[in-house]
Amino acid sequence: MPLLEIYRSKLGDISIPVDVNASILSEYDDKCALYSDFTTKVYELIKGLLKENQLFVHSVSYRIKDRARLEKKLKEKDKNYQTLNDVTDISGIRIITYFSDDVDKVATIVEKEFTVDRENSVDKRALMDPDRFGYLSLHYVVQINSDRLKLTEYKRFSTCKVETQIRSILQHAWAEIEHDLGYKGELAVPREIRRRFSRLAGLLEVADTEFTAIRDSLLKYEGSIAKEIAKSPAEVLINQASLVAYVEISEIVKELDESIASITESNIYKDIQSIAKDVTKLSFVNIETIGELDRLLKENKEIIPKFAKLWIGGSKYKELVKGISLFYLVYVLLGKAKSVENAYTYFSKYRIGSNPRKDSQELIDISAKLISESKAHN
Repeated sequence: MPLLEIYRSKLGDISIPVDVNASILSEYDDKCALYSDFTTKVYELIKGLLKENQLFVHSVSYRIKDRARLEKKLKEKDKNYQTLNDVTDISGIRIITYFSDDVDKVATIVEKEFTVDRENSVDKRALMDPDRFGYLSLHYVVQINSDRLKLTEYKRFSTCKVETQIRSILQHAWAEIEHDLGYKGELAVPREIRRRFSRLAGLLEVADTEFTAIRDSLLKYEGSIAKEIAKSPAEVLINQASLVAYVEISEIVKELDESIASITESNIYKDIQSIAKDVTKLSFVNIETIGELDRLLKENKEIIPKFAKLWIGGSKYKELVKGISLFYLVYVLLGKAKSVENAYTYFSKYRIGSNPRKDSQELIDISAKLISESKAHN
């Protein structure tokens, strides 16, 4: 029981001055360890919930308000706290999302999985007048819900509350810089600077919206690109999304990958994102469209596995990335160009191997050997 209540129960209606702040600080000292455990538990729970819902955010962080900050807060003139439980931000969780619409997705999870103290929660985004500066976030004060409180690991946290801030990374940037400038509220800012604040907040809001729109456009493009490749590959430019789609559906890539894998007695690693990031390597040998890439793979179908066998030698690999045949197509094309300097530029630019000069000459020699054998065979 808080000290204030003890005094009242002992002394009845006798009116004596009681230092409420001292009582709250004493209660804080008693419960600091409890709040620390509670905050860590909520942090771990939120991380787990986000993962379970496949919602990827920039960061989740937590903190406990220290005694000095609490004491300062209690002395603020507009505050009228009677017990520690009235202070709703002893525990704090901050969730930073990449996109502005993810703020509402996180909020939906929080509302579903926790008991929300509506009286002390606020969507500060909705409070901002159009003609005022500011760029704010969503604040929830929550408690462990009744279902989880039945579990042994949560029972002792029945009275604990945590302030949960949810904001996008751009909203967070605004809040951090505004805080660092040291101005609290519109009237604290000199009149001539207010307009600049408003313009900047507007720019950030537009940027937040545009990032979300760009993400949605990319998802739409990724969802339709496979059909575009099947319909008219010559018109599809090579980029990360189109290359991923092509490698996924291409029979020639699958055939060549399997040939190279058999040489090295390895498996094909299914995640092709790493090779998709190397689209500039194809550009280095002037391959700009999916149609060109498909044609060159088919034209060099016989030589690519042979080159890989000579280049790899007797080396064995546990796994090779899906689309590895594109890597060796570039080598074959560099070899056919018969330019040691060009090959050297390639090895140096992409930091491949420990001796670019030696590797460049070896590449040209292997290509010359294979070309010679091919001519002799024909």
